Order: sequence, then structure tokens, then C-alpha cells
Amino acid sequence: MTDPLLSLEGVEAGYGLTKVLQGVTLDVERGSVVSLVGRNGVGKTTTLRSIVGNITPSGGTITFDGHDITTMSTEETIRKGITFVPEERRIFSELTVRENIEMGKIGASTTDGPSVDEVLDMFENLREREDSHGSVLSGGEQQMLAIGRALIADPDLLLLDEPTEGLAPYIVRQIEDIIADLNDQGITVLVVEQNIPVALGVSDYSYILEKGHIVHEGPSDEVQENQEVLDKHLGVGMAD
Repeated sequence: MTDPLLSLEGVEAGYGLTKVLQGVTLDVERGSVVSLVGRNGVGKTTTLRSIVGNITPSGGTITFDGHDITTMSTEETIRKGITFVPEERRIFSELTVRENIEMGKIGASTTDGPSVDEVLDMFENLREREDSHGSVLSGGEQQMLAIGRALIADPDLLLLDEPTEGLAPYIVRQIEDIIADLNDQGITVLVVEQNIPVALGVSDYSYILEKGHIVHEGPSDEVQENQEVLDKHLGVGMAD
């Protein structure tokens, strides 16, 4: 890659005595959408949590925009320009949509990001429900809210963990469009996604993770057409 915004080199990480990542090496080129795919339990979420500082790697290095962030805390990585939308979304159920988005400003290092109203205007569903509490939102609305809250911090890199999990097909298509729109605005995206056709469809480049190792990588359209690789490492056909 010519201009990696994010680089992982031999990253090892886990929980307690359990080592989940066994030496992950990958690059995310500036301005791209990259997908990280693999079966359940292979370390995809652990990779994202290592990048954002939720857990500290036991080996290897993580470099972001030329800076070593391997041992940085979550608060520090947010200030560097990385935001993370976890699979569980972590919506504040008693706060309104507007208030939830405002919470995304906490810890951000810049005031140059979009205003709350600008974020609401990106998501028609949220604008219509800006005074509704998080507890009454649908799964799709909660996912859009979680993304919107991340955007208020004006990230250079957006990490998305299973953004289409459990969503209806028409909402999945909306999420795909949102990822494309954000990338068009200059945000680099690293997405972990169990829905393989979605992951390969939204991304420029893909990595396949298996048992804590990267076992295959390449342009997403090439991975999409390589049925042997899909069968071997993911156990899924693109017709599924």
C-alpha cells in the first residue's frame, strides 16, 4: 500500500492467559475502506479493541498516522483521531438521540468536526427522532445513532464492529450506503463484518483472519471471486 494510515505489525493480544491474536499484520490505506473477515471467535473484535486501546497488545506494534499507538489508552487514541463503534452499540437508553450524539464529543481533541445538526442531517431516521430516547429506537436506528455519535469526534479512522448484525435487509443496504458516503467524505474505515457479501461489497481491500493469523488478503473484488478461498477460510459462498 502506498499510504497506510494504520499499520499493525506482528500484533499479539488476548485476555488473561488466552492469546487470541497470534501475530496480526495488516495495513489500512488512507482514504480506503478495508474489511476484516473471518469465522466467529478468530480475533476480529480483539483486533479492533487492540487498535483503539481497549486492550494492550502483548507483542507487535500498531502505528497510526506515523505515531506508535501500541500502548495508548482509548482516550488517547480518540484524541489521535480514531473512533470505534462496537457491536453492542452502547446507546444511552435514557438520553435522546440528540443527547446521545452530543456524548460523542467527550474526549475528542478537535472542535472542527460536524455539529450535532449536521450529523442528524446525515441520517434521515435520526433527524425524525431526535427527541426520542435511545430505548425506543429500532436496531437499525441504534446502529445509525452509534455511527453518528462516532462522527461528532471528527475521526480520521472509523472502526466498525459488525455494523449490520441482526438488521433487516433494507437497513443493511442503508448502512452500506452510509459507509460509502462517509468514505466519500474522506473518512478511512476498517470494518469487521460477519456478512461476507456486505463486507466485500463495501470495501476496497480485505483481510481474512483465522485462528489469530491473517491467512489471505487482497482487493475485495478479487477475494469475492475466489470461491476456493471463500470456501476454505470462511465456509461461505457468495450466493449464500
